[in-house]
Amino acid sequence: MSASWLDRLMLGQMALKLSREHLTGAHAVRQSDVFALFTNELTLNYQNPLVGHIWQRCSDALEANASRTGT
Repeated sequence: MSASWLDRLMLGQMALKLSREHLTGAHAVRQSDVFALFTNELTLNYQNPLVGHIWQRCSDALEANASRTGT
């Protein structure tokens, strides 16, 4: 995937905002539970409800941003 420096900057800012919102919410993850977020191949475990929730929030944020910018 390729993206311009501006697109990368915007994605980074969106990720920072979402992570801050998530970390201040009620979904704190204990270090011992982090392994459940990944598969044995070190890819995201989409069957984990927390991964699904985060993925959905990110997807919604990208969709909203595309609507605002018309892309």
